[in-house]
Amino acid sequence: MIIHSFAPTLDIPYYYPCNFPLIHEVLERQGSMSSLPLLAASRLYTLPSCGDSGLVKAYFHKLDYEEPIWKLNNQQELRSFEEGIIQIRRQLETGRLFLATGTSYHLPYCDDYHNPEYIHKHVKQGSRLHLVDHWLAVYGMDEHYIHVYDPVPSKFKGKVKYSAFHDFWRGNQAISELAGVKRKEALQTYGTMDVRATVPLDSQGYREMLAQALTTHVHEFLTGRRITEGERNFYFGHAVSASLVNSLKGSTGGDAESETRLAGLLFDMRWSRYFFRDLLKETAQWLGAPLDQYAREYANIILRWEKANNLLQVGRMKHSEGWRAQLSGVVQELVADEWRWYESLRRALPQASTYARQSRTVIGPDYRSDLLRIVLDSCRELNAYHNTFIPLEEGGNAPLYGRDGQLDSLQLVSLLAVVEQGIEEQWGKEIGNALAEIAAATLPESPYQTVGSLVDYLAQQWMGFSDREGSRW
Repeated sequence: MIIHSFAPTLDIPYYYPCNFPLIHEVLERQGSMSSLPLLAASRLYTLPSCGDSGLVKAYFHKLDYEEPIWKLNNQQELRSFEEGIIQIRRQLETGRLFLATGTSYHLPYCDDYHNPEYIHKHVKQGSRLHLVDHWLAVYGMDEHYIHVYDPVPSKFKGKVKYSAFHDFWRGNQAISELAGVKRKEALQTYGTMDVRATVPLDSQGYREMLAQALTTHVHEFLTGRRITEGERNFYFGHAVSASLVNSLKGSTGGDAESETRLAGLLFDMRWSRYFFRDLLKETAQWLGAPLDQYAREYANIILRWEKANNLLQVGRMKHSEGWRAQLSGVVQELVADEWRWYESLRRALPQASTYARQSRTVIGPDYRSDLLRIVLDSCRELNAYHNTFIPLEEGGNAPLYGRDGQLDSLQLVSLLAVVEQGIEEQWGKEIGNALAEIAAATLPESPYQTVGSLVDYLAQQWMGFSDREGSRW
């Protein structure tokens, strides 16, 4: 029993995770247009993001967007291998691919096959790797073999014995040597899931979703969100670049932990730019000028990041004198140029909304990061339509009003009106009106000196408002 019409590509860029090519094939078989760049953008793999440690990875789940392209239904662990085989057969009979998760350690065609380094690299002291289950798709089975599609990283489409598939499907949990791994995602035994298109896309829908993906990415990059969860901070977009600059400024040499963080940021953050480059190229093919020009310009930005990473690696290896100061200058100039490029791209984008946001009926503990995003968005809108020059690249330190500010009193009132609208869209008209009225009741200089002081002021008033209205929130 084999899906004979199944002819997927094996030429997948090495930086794509193993699940995206499989999701792409599933969505296309459901009649929805898809591409790898759009799938990566739908989970914001295009957006630089990192934690305090400097570990760079995608943190889509920490942002407040709904799933725009695809979603997982009925992710589950089956009770036994025998039950799994029955499920595979039923799904193949309907012409659908069966997605399975397991460990590449037991796949005979894979470089990880019974390779001691697979285990060592996850358990060694200071490992930055996360242990995750590997995805593949089953497209056929016969009396002796399971036919699998596994393009990343193995570029494999063919058959494996039942015994090998059984060992794969038991997953990383079944490898006792990996029990002590500190960094790991949720692991499964006999894991499977059902992928569905959120909304099936025809050519027009695909075109619109590309524009929406690009708009969302640019919006998040320029906003540069920082989200705090307990004692940990997570940085997004331009905030990652700012974190890198701050790390360089604070690096005095000889600090192994600091150098490791720098190396992680500079090396890993390149991946998000590869994904964004792919999205730009795909969008330019569909939407044309001037995005094709921006795609060419962005290739040069990536090249400059690559050179910065090389400068770091060579400086560390050769212990070159003054390499930190040289790297700091190179990165600061590059970060500023990239910011200006993004501002230009934002003005050139076709009109499109960002991804839909998850509805919120309760004020959450991360309200301050949401307020910061709303105020920065409002400042950006003021710059675009009122000819103001608020330096948004400075984030919370951007001056607004008073001695060092960019705004006069009329412009400040306009800003507060836009902020009110943003708060209303996020949490409802009543709280939007209340905070805006409190903020605009008097115009003392201190709460409005910077973006950060305005956010702090709004947050303080918010706490008082929510205390008074606590039973309703």
